Amino acid sequence: MPLKTEVEDKIINQKYQILKVIKDNRKSLTARIKPEDLPVFNQRLKLFGFNSLNELAHDFIAGKFPQITEDRQIDNLVSNTQSNGLKSVLEGGCDREFYERADLKDIYNYYLNIRKFHPKTSHDLVSYFKRFRDQFFTEKVEDIRILTPRMRSKIIEAFRKFGQYYFYRFNNDQCTDLVIKIIRRYSLNVGNTDHGKLYIVDDNYLADKIKLLLEMQGEIGLIIKFGLFSGLREEELVYVHKKPICPNLGGCGCDKLHVVNKPNGISVVLIQWHRGHKKCYFSLIPTKTWEQFRKLPSFDYNPHIKSAHSFMKAKDAVLHFMWLRKAHYNVMCRIMKPFEANILAGRAKTVDAKHYAMYELDLMSNNYVDAWSKFGLNISLV
Repeated sequence: MPLKTEVEDKIINQKYQILKVIKDNRKSLTARIKPEDLPVFNQRLKLFGFNSLNELAHDFIAGKFPQITEDRQIDNLVSNTQSNGLKSVLEGGCDREFYERADLKDIYNYYLNIRKFHPKTSHDLVSYFKRFRDQFFTEKVEDIRILTPRMRSKIIEAFRKFGQYYFYRFNNDQCTDLVIKIIRRYSLNVGNTDHGKLYIVDDNYLADKIKLLLEMQGEIGLIIKFGLFSGLREEELVYVHKKPICPNLGGCGCDKLHVVNKPNGISVVLIQWHRGHKKCYFSLIPTKTWEQFRKLPSFDYNPHIKSAHSFMKAKDAVLHFMWLRKAHYNVMCRIMKPFEANILAGRAKTVDAKHYAMYELDLMSNNYVDAWSKFGLNISLV
């Protein structure tokens, strides 16, 4: 009886070993090196933190070794023409399908409905992405460097926004990282802005231009006047014309406009318009101008702002519609402190805007009147 048990045990062990061999489908890899190179090889392994060739092979397959640099990642994308479904070395990403097959309509809807961008802004972002994607993500990216700074800025913004869309749609931030690395490697953003330049604006020059603008009559003259006195962006002008006004001035938290008319003839318009990095907290506007602007039967970028822009260019080649915002900021800086002017321009911290909205509106509206008076304007009567 014990002999039978031993035989059975041997049979069971043999079956277990056979099953183990069948389940283990790993392959053995060998390398032929000279005996004198073996110490050097072992030393190299330890230098990179490995005790055996087996550890090196496992980390190599897992992508932990070697470390891929930014330049190597971008080169891998440029030369990647795989069609067999294998993953690229580019941080686990696949081939160029991630941008070539991007749903442009879905991208546009993301900008318009999720990010709340203006329809024109959304269309421009999609257009620049569609036009330059085969250059930005390939070896032709260097051709973008020869474009004008303004064009490069628009291209960079389009691809940064695409990276944000990709993260929103697929919960994957590798596209955002890749865009940043390409911009940095090829210095696409160098020289795109004039932040390092200094400008001197003469008061007489500014006064002459303002006088020319205020001589314009009719509906176009009103639009130009409102843009100058409010300092609002084009999208913000359309927003404040169409948005209804809430009559509750007791700290209401709704998303409508709230308007407070001050005794000095200035209206404080609480706007709270946020689009991406652009913000507009509130604006100070002459009450008469505000009421006339709100009475316009319709107002939009096309044809109203576009027509005003063309009319200004015809009067003076230097003038354009966005010049009104710059002129407004320059006028405010003559009297207001820099951070006060930045609040009206939407470039201040939210906590500063809340403080002035709650406690310093009278002081700010008086400074607003004084600033325009330096240029001979009784703003309360405009």
